[in-house]
Amino acid sequence: MIKIGLLGYTGRMGKLIAEEIAANDACVLAGGAVRPENYEKRAAEYKEAEGILITPKADEVIAISDVVVDFTLAGSVTDHARLAATHKKPYMTGVTGLAPGTQDALKQAAAKIPVLYAPNTSLSLATMKQIVSLASKLLSPFDYDISILDEHHRMKKDAPSGTAKALGEAVARGNNNAKTPSYASVRAGSIVGEHEVVLAGAGEVIRLRHSVTNRRVFARGALQAALWLHSKPPGFYGMDDVVGI
Repeated sequence: MIKIGLLGYTGRMGKLIAEEIAANDACVLAGGAVRPENYEKRAAEYKEAEGILITPKADEVIAISDVVVDFTLAGSVTDHARLAATHKKPYMTGVTGLAPGTQDALKQAAAKIPVLYAPNTSLSLATMKQIVSLASKLLSPFDYDISILDEHHRMKKDAPSGTAKALGEAVARGNNNAKTPSYASVRAGSIVGEHEVVLAGAGEVIRLRHSVTNRRVFARGALQAALWLHSKPPGFYGMDDVVGI
């Protein structure tokens, strides 16, 4: 039984991941880290959680886990990755909007432990990126403009999203950086996640679209990624590795 440590236990994604863990026979929730202010409000309730450590200290959760899943804030990822490396625990994060220095910290940790970074944990998005890369490659000799549109709920801070940037990287892989895509972002209402790659030539357009209608897709993918990561050697991984692309 794989013990999952969940950083961001009371967050929107954290709650869904905890539910997915409870429904999966291959794993168990070892503990959850919460923000100090949230812990103070519900400390008595957390202390009564049978068999599960709920604490404001990420270090305590990491220490008792087989795999660490992090859905907290961009500013916390560097410290969490370093703690995971110190404890020699596989570390998976889906936090978006990471600064370049934070991504460097993840790669440094990957020299000691398996690290999986996935700004979008949808399994089908990995397939979408392959299709985008192929379309970009096939059309690269011709005069096609490429645009990427990403739509998310009003609370999402980063724009373009990590997913949109990943699709842009797929475009670049396909055409060897011959043409850079433009980006447009919409932040409105409760949109879960919509991404579209538009390849437009003279008189014709290809639209490749990926839609998520239920946030649980991300929670399910995150857990699958964490379980996959458990047995891997040190290295820097992504969702492409999880689905075997």
